[in-house]
Amino acid sequence: MSTPTSATTCVRRFADPEDLICPGCGEQVRCAPPAFWRVHDGLPVPQFSHLDRSALCRVAATVAEPIEVT
Repeated sequence: MSTPTSATTCVRRFADPEDLICPGCGEQVRCAPPAFWRVHDGLPVPQFSHLDRSALCRVAATVAEPIEVT
């Protein structure tokens, strides 16, 4: 009796920072946290911000993540 096996591969692809935009306004983002972030709202500090160092536009009640333009 043979035992079924499965092989999974995890390929990570990193996006070019020049191809990342804000999901709310479509502005290009920078790979740096916002200059001012309210910690008391309980959300983790984001790793991306607008070019003027403001927080990305929230689409829901979570920290906004940039999207890649292809």
